[in-house]
Amino acid sequence: MKKFLIFFGVVGSLSSSFLYTSEFINEAKTNIDYIKKLRIINNLESDEKIEYNNFIVPKTTVNGEETVMYYGRVLKYFFANSVEISNEVLENLKNQFSKKSESISALSIQNLLASTINLSIYGSSSDAEFFAESFAKWLDTPDELKNKSWEITNNFFTNILPELLKTGAILKDQDTNAEKTIVNLVSNNISTIKYNINLEVKDSNPVDLKYQTTDLIFSQSYWKGSSNYNGALNYIAKQTNNQSVLETFEIIKTWINDNYTRASEASIQKFNDFNKNNFKNFDELDKELVKYSIDNEGVSRLPFKKVYDNLEENYLISIPSYFNDSEKWTTTDTKNLKQLTLFLYNILSSLIENEIWVRNLLTGFIISPDYPLIGASNGTMGYTSTAGYTNRATGKYASTTYSYIVLTGVSLTIKEFNSNYKMGFWSSPIKYNVLIHEYGHAIDAFGSRLNENRNTNYSNDISYKEMYSGNIFGDYKQTSTSNSYSVKTWVIIVLGVIGSSILIIGISYTVNIIRSKKKKV
Repeated sequence: MKKFLIFFGVVGSLSSSFLYTSEFINEAKTNIDYIKKLRIINNLESDEKIEYNNFIVPKTTVNGEETVMYYGRVLKYFFANSVEISNEVLENLKNQFSKKSESISALSIQNLLASTINLSIYGSSSDAEFFAESFAKWLDTPDELKNKSWEITNNFFTNILPELLKTGAILKDQDTNAEKTIVNLVSNNISTIKYNINLEVKDSNPVDLKYQTTDLIFSQSYWKGSSNYNGALNYIAKQTNNQSVLETFEIIKTWINDNYTRASEASIQKFNDFNKNNFKNFDELDKELVKYSIDNEGVSRLPFKKVYDNLEENYLISIPSYFNDSEKWTTTDTKNLKQLTLFLYNILSSLIENEIWVRNLLTGFIISPDYPLIGASNGTMGYTSTAGYTNRATGKYASTTYSYIVLTGVSLTIKEFNSNYKMGFWSSPIKYNVLIHEYGHAIDAFGSRLNENRNTNYSNDISYKEMYSGNIFGDYKQTSTSNSYSVKTWVIIVLGVIGSSILIIGISYTVNIIRSKKKKV
């Protein structure tokens, strides 16, 4: 079996690797670097009659790259079955797409519906980013902002995802029958709570989502973008290979109205009850993760407390001010970050329901004081990388094996309700959104890890130091307290498309197969 490596983040100098890149980008760069190249991975298996609410399986290419990291496609399928939409609206869309095949039309409608329920321009760029953004919205959204979209998302993450996670699988594998499992799970868990596409005006007691503009203006900028950035329609059109999507605004402009309907108290209680609070405090969690994440050099690869405390030690002295949305670090920020990590792992325990698997979900966690990160372009906030292997006989991906996350500390200084959330780029307004988003990628990767590969921490495969070649918070000391930078207005975006060679707003992503197991990456 051959190994492959998937990077959700920065492209480094590797010559043979499977790389996935998501970057935070300067606003001025968007007009120059908007999608230069995108190999569509949403080609369908056939042109047989497919409806918008079917599970639309992507076509398998030579390496079968579409068979891993597919939870975003599953979530879109669930959302498409969780809406009220009139036949008139459907016919209007089908007429708009009349020059396209039925399968492309169905895929386009499904993506439009999905990006209505999960408002995130960057989530509209790919299935993988859609899942990560939806995970962040589900986990991060404050109670006062929880709306009907969140309630529907909560149904997926509490009812369907735990069942999916019980069996690691790739698509099109006869041994795991992943597609059959997906269809059965979704069909058996459709709630009576539906998102109303037909709603012409928002609720009389609406949720204040704290977007920066009025409803209709926000809808237009979200879908169509502006002179400074591209809207969700641009990315859906690229994703579905259907430029007619760009002409749908007059049909869909009021679709966002049900986002202003409040989530039910019962759904919020359901979310609270879902968290079993397996870990009682952060120190208990940290002690366990440190103990079980030792590499072959005797170094813990998940030293959260050590990393956070050292970050605090340095950032209380000074932080680099790269963005208008950055704010000074306080001891309260460190406490909140530790509490969020505790909450995250308690949720992971409830989702996965296997103590060993929870420990092995992530093989390494790094925060670096470097900005930009080594090997990354200016603007990259972090990445998730995932290793795996291919079947020698078929040459297709067989399973993922381990994942690790690398963040720049700057990513944790971006304030709540930042400009990116207010413009509809991100689904969640919280301060540490990038951390939760990257864990969404790790969960997506874990779903493609066969059960037999989930009981090991791969301590002999990669050491902590091999994960990142630059400075790492833990034992870091500033050499200078002079971190004065001119602050410009930034629009921060994390985008990417799995399995593709792309440059989305300055983002690149390549696919290759790496060398034998003995080689170090």
